[in-house]
Amino acid sequence: MMYVDYKFEITDEGLLMMDKPDPDETHMVRISNTSFEPGNKFTLELDELGRMFFKKDGPVQLDLELY
Repeated sequence: MMYVDYKFEITDEGLLMMDKPDPDETHMVRISNTSFEPGNKFTLELDELGRMFFKKDGPVQLDLELY
């Protein structure tokens, strides 16, 4: 998933997506387009290039295709 022209703020308290629903909510990053839910916890890690990666904590439920 790639979002173009989104804005965010990183403070001592955390990361905030700054986009507003203007003219409507399709112009912002929406949680409904992700597998995340309010209350999920993340650990900040760095990848091999030193980029920030917010890794979801806890068990990760994978979809299994059962035939």
